[in-house]
Amino acid sequence: MSRERTGLLIGTATLVCAFLPYQLFVFAVALLSLLIAKEVASALDVEEVSYYAFFVPLIYVSMDSLTLPVVGLLSLAYGYKRWSLDGFMRAFLVLMYAGFLPSFLVDVRALGFKPLLVLILGVWAIDVSAYYIGRRFGKTPVFPKISPKKTLEGYLGAFAVSWAVLWTLSGWGMVKSLSVALLILFFAAVGDYFKSFIKRQLGIKDFSQALGSHGGFTDRFDSLIFAAPAYLFVLQRASA
Repeated sequence: MSRERTGLLIGTATLVCAFLPYQLFVFAVALLSLLIAKEVASALDVEEVSYYAFFVPLIYVSMDSLTLPVVGLLSLAYGYKRWSLDGFMRAFLVLMYAGFLPSFLVDVRALGFKPLLVLILGVWAIDVSAYYIGRRFGKTPVFPKISPKKTLEGYLGAFAVSWAVLWTLSGWGMVKSLSVALLILFFAAVGDYFKSFIKRQLGIKDFSQALGSHGGFTDRFDSLIFAAPAYLFVLQRASA
């Protein structure tokens, strides 16, 4: 199956999940956390901790401020079982990355379908345009040691496209759309580089082949889970 067709299927499934009733959406996020955690935990050789990640969004929804202490407790339990500081730190990384970060998608969804849709489409605009514009015009790698194919030209194009998407869909003015697009682009790029740094250190190309040429769930949703907290920050400040 071509990259474009696979991407279309992934996008369609994501949009279907976005329009699920709130409780089912929470379950979908928990499932996404599990899928990402299984890939990252397998790469880090802490497979057992991946199942904890499923419960982190559920804990976040029900107990909110207790989420981080619970993540610490689960990481401690895993580290104690292995009697390994390295195991503890890897477990903490998996649960924060795969469990805690996706939980912010639930907060965005709680504000309505439209804010979540704007976020998803904005991040997609960044991912797709950075990939194709970078392939066609990219000459200046930003962090070549981490991701040599990610270029300044690709990100500039992605910024322009994501700005257009946000301006069109959000109902915000030109200046606010520009500033939010820049913020989302920045944190989406951070999410991409965060994931890529781990892969380079582990010497792997993708976390899995579950999504064909798109790699695994970690490779596909890395930008979205990092952009979600930044986007939520903007929405909360606007309503304050």
